[in-house]
Amino acid sequence: MNEACLTCNSKPLRTIRPYRTRFPEGRAIFGGSTLNECDSCGLVQVVPRPSQEVLDDYYRSDFRRHGYGGSDVADLRRFPRDNLFYYNRGHSTADLIARHLAAGSDFEVADVGAGYGHILQAMGERLSCSQRVAIETSAECVTFLEAGGLEVHAAPAEQVLDAMANRFDVVTMTHVLEHLLDPRAVLGQIRASLNDAGLLCVEVPNIPYETLLRHPDHAWAPRCDEPHITFFSRNTLTDLLERCGFEVLFADTAGPKYRLISALRFRLPKPKETLVRMLPRSFFDFLRGLSATAAVRVAEREECFFDYGGFRIWLRCIARKR
Repeated sequence: MNEACLTCNSKPLRTIRPYRTRFPEGRAIFGGSTLNECDSCGLVQVVPRPSQEVLDDYYRSDFRRHGYGGSDVADLRRFPRDNLFYYNRGHSTADLIARHLAAGSDFEVADVGAGYGHILQAMGERLSCSQRVAIETSAECVTFLEAGGLEVHAAPAEQVLDAMANRFDVVTMTHVLEHLLDPRAVLGQIRASLNDAGLLCVEVPNIPYETLLRHPDHAWAPRCDEPHITFFSRNTLTDLLERCGFEVLFADTAGPKYRLISALRFRLPKPKETLVRMLPRSFFDFLRGLSATAAVRVAEREECFFDYGGFRIWLRCIARKR
């Protein structure tokens, strides 16, 4: 395959290693693919890439199987504390955005790939928002978001953003950019949807080149490649944003710290995922509520989600139109 780099359009791309899949749905899409680095800009990306139609179908129906994206605990009755992982991440993201916004009120906010709405909920608590807009394709999430009273656009961002030019004060996109087949095009549409003082907040997994061969480990970080298209370091993420007409105001690692593990450990199954697949949902919910499981649950406030710098599992950026 002679695919061009998704950031700088250079060819050829240098193969690093095979792409690691985890579930049958991922193997059907990415089986036989490899990770490749662009010698010009350094971006790591999958080759060959699936078609947009295949990815759209996957995210609409298959992505949230196996507990991906919080589907194992989503519960509108307990929202937003149904998932304290996303609750913490939402509030730490909103906290960072608030530091870079000019004083004011009635902010219009859009979340691209809104999931179950935890970031929009946190933005509503942290800021005075006149409008919070969710862009989300998962049918399960759309039902959840609409039940929460949000304005929801149930279509890919590429189809939605063009009609929203110069509208938003803030656009958030957390753990979405690495899934896109054409990140430059979507970032260009987001730029056009921001007003002149608008801010973009991007978060992606922190996967610098050296960790592709040495395996970073954390309970809240991926140990496989599926279903990511791109794999960012701080340099490659800021380079992409700048090429798309943004000025990066803040870019750093965020969240819990990684540690490195062996290749053998990488291949061992995660106990929680194995247990969740084996247990009836009612019994799993019962176990989650026991005091004995408190030590392995996410806390009401995880301080590490608000920390920056060092070898951490995410990259967070704040950027504005240049």
